[in-house]
Amino acid sequence: MGRTIFVLIAVLLTVPIIAGQLKVDVALVTVIATVTDDLGRHVSDLTEDDFVIYEDGKQQAISHFSQSEDLPVSMGVVLDTSGSMERKISAATTAVERFIRDVHRDDDIFLMTFSNRPVVVQDFTDDRIKLSRALGRVTVGGGTALYDAIESSVRKIRDGIHDKKAILLISDGEDTSSEATYDDALAAVRESEVLVYALGITPTGGFLSERSPVPTRGPSGPTGPNGRRGPTTGGGGGGTFGIPFPIPLPIPGGGQRPPRFPLQPEQQSPGRNGGTTVQVGRGGDTVDITILNGFADASGGRAWLLSGGWADNRGREIQQALDEIAAELRNQYNIGYYPTHDMKDGKWHRIEIRAKNRRYHVRARKEYFGK
Repeated sequence: MGRTIFVLIAVLLTVPIIAGQLKVDVALVTVIATVTDDLGRHVSDLTEDDFVIYEDGKQQAISHFSQSEDLPVSMGVVLDTSGSMERKISAATTAVERFIRDVHRDDDIFLMTFSNRPVVVQDFTDDRIKLSRALGRVTVGGGTALYDAIESSVRKIRDGIHDKKAILLISDGEDTSSEATYDDALAAVRESEVLVYALGITPTGGFLSERSPVPTRGPSGPTGPNGRRGPTTGGGGGGTFGIPFPIPLPIPGGGQRPPRFPLQPEQQSPGRNGGTTVQVGRGGDTVDITILNGFADASGGRAWLLSGGWADNRGREIQQALDEIAAELRNQYNIGYYPTHDMKDGKWHRIEIRAKNRRYHVRARKEYFGK
């Protein structure tokens, strides 16, 4: 009898240890999903029964589901202050100042500027006055270290106190000064759980929306005019306004992902190095929407292209885009599931979320790395 009680006690003590090990090795995978209808309007009244989620082609059981309309966000505002922004910086900072006033009062925000290198000019704070003063001190000049800014902001956003994290990037030019490459910056985004929203400004063209498609396949192969390698994938705008192309994504450690979407060759346009790109503007005042679309698509965020006259119309276009971002952050779903494999398996895993109603379109990150 005494031996039986001893064995029972040993079993009871062992179960919590095993359970703890399982909880460490098999963690909850959470994905932030944005749902829009055919007109681009946010759909905010869905339940977990309205979704199906797949990992590596296998359907998963949804273990966690919530709407994030009242959840605060840790956010990084990453602002291009290169010389070409001189005419645009006033309208940009005014629009950003309004944006940070309109978002959730508990949002934790940092401000980073970049020209020849990225600099945090205001650390995380929910004090709007501090952020406003930092915006007022912004000066312009120098080159465009776009890729370094992406890498630095992704590292910085990890310090945010809220689970939901986003980066707002505003730039009017291609990279000219970074030590990092496009692939370095894209890998940083892919390995994070941050939403990237990107606003590209060009001196020509018009405001583009979800109903104004733009081909997004980027250049690949040899390095570009700056001596830096261009993007190996455009990836599309996650349903924003880009037409996604099936270019395999490079995977750290070797290998490539299979194509994501059916090719639409009639949408392509000639680009550098035999690729296809969208590049508008000239000289030092250009923007390649392929690059911004790549960052946005990898994260489940969105990208916009603003016309060159946006600074002359009192910033109405940038304000419209920022208003859409603020609304989107309050109209999203948190969807979670427990995978059956070890979360530290050192492999990439593809995620796909669908709405059962075919009129609804879901945008979310498409993969994660087990580490």
